[in-house]
Amino acid sequence: MDDYRTALDYLYKSRPYGKIKYGLYRIEELLDRLGNPQENYPVIHIAGTNGKGSVASLLKSMAQSHGMKTGMNISPHVISFRERIQIDNDFIGEEDVCSILREIVPHLEKMDRKGEEYAPSFFEVVTAMTFLFFHRRNIDLAVVEAGLGGRLDASNVLKNPLATVITSVALDHMNILGSIEEQIAAEKCGIIKPLVPMISGVSRPCIRRQIKERAQALSSPVSFIDRDFGISGVDLRLNANRFDYWGEENITSLETSFNGIHQLRNCSIAINTFERSMTKIKRGLHKELVNKALKDVCWPGRFEILEYRSRKFILDGGHNPDAARNLRMTLETYFPGQSFDFIFGILDDKDFVAAIDVMAPIARDVYVSKIDNRRCVNPQRSYDYWVKWGKNVRLFDDSHKALLAALEKPEELPVVCWGSLYLVSELRAVMTGRYEYAGRH
Repeated sequence: MDDYRTALDYLYKSRPYGKIKYGLYRIEELLDRLGNPQENYPVIHIAGTNGKGSVASLLKSMAQSHGMKTGMNISPHVISFRERIQIDNDFIGEEDVCSILREIVPHLEKMDRKGEEYAPSFFEVVTAMTFLFFHRRNIDLAVVEAGLGGRLDASNVLKNPLATVITSVALDHMNILGSIEEQIAAEKCGIIKPLVPMISGVSRPCIRRQIKERAQALSSPVSFIDRDFGISGVDLRLNANRFDYWGEENITSLETSFNGIHQLRNCSIAINTFERSMTKIKRGLHKELVNKALKDVCWPGRFEILEYRSRKFILDGGHNPDAARNLRMTLETYFPGQSFDFIFGILDDKDFVAAIDVMAPIARDVYVSKIDNRRCVNPQRSYDYWVKWGKNVRLFDDSHKALLAALEKPEELPVVCWGSLYLVSELRAVMTGRYEYAGRH
């Protein structure tokens, strides 16, 4: 494991990427072999269909602004595998990936010998790498994002976090988590822990009731957006959005580059979570530092605006219907009355029909692209559905070709690249010139 590319190949090929393994016994055994590093620092644990990455990045920025050495893990990545494991503003280094994995591999080999059922998955190994790296670097706080669901997610080995968060519940990963929102909510409620504060951005009454009942059963105090905290005085301007926060503390004249009303709501979730977490470790919250954190935060691939060859592009990984609704609302907020050209690519197992139905009314030309991912083998299906909407649609076998085709058309409005974070990742690499060996394909 002395070579970074060899390390990535081991992770993606020896631990097949995307293969879901249920149960926590593998990650619990692996972490026990490593001395349970996750128990050596305070943690905030976040689940949710949409918004959990935004809330995680906001919390990391707030903790940093308050002088805390802060670790964060996310999935999937947009820029680099190393993006999955961060401390403050730095991704884990290539040498650290190799050294941490080298320490873990002997334990993996012992577990592998017990049979396929006991062999840790890709996500379980990366989770263990994250917790061990954070421990080695003596962080003050970890912000941990659940990968899928919550109850059986590898991150749910966290026994006593400072707070747990459920940002939203919507239809996604239905083949795994359940076909209705109530089933999906039950999986996400699995992260709620006894006596640990639960913060939620869920609005739907029946899902709130489900979260509340689970929290009450565990004597966990729960706070909901629009009931216990929220936003007011909203002034939406592209990359300079202002609002006031109300909650345990009231903070006025906050500003963030995060665009869209849903992102301001995510800001309020993060602030309330930070309030409650700092109370538990007897640290204060400073309003001016919160404002600094909201201004400084960066979250690639979420309504991110980039310029490439004198054209503006909006990159957004809104792949499910709920995320598509947020994307459309945000576009209509900052570009009222306009329609847009789209570069669109989505994985075969996503609900592309519902997502397209949301966005098609504001579409003009559509450039459908295959994504370089084993879960995207038939982009013809989404192409055919766009055609049913009567749009001018072209199909491309790779995203770079779709990008070049979109550039042929002179236009002042930005081109919107959306449908999958994997598509966003490919296009962002072209636009920024930042390529790294991906391994995952």
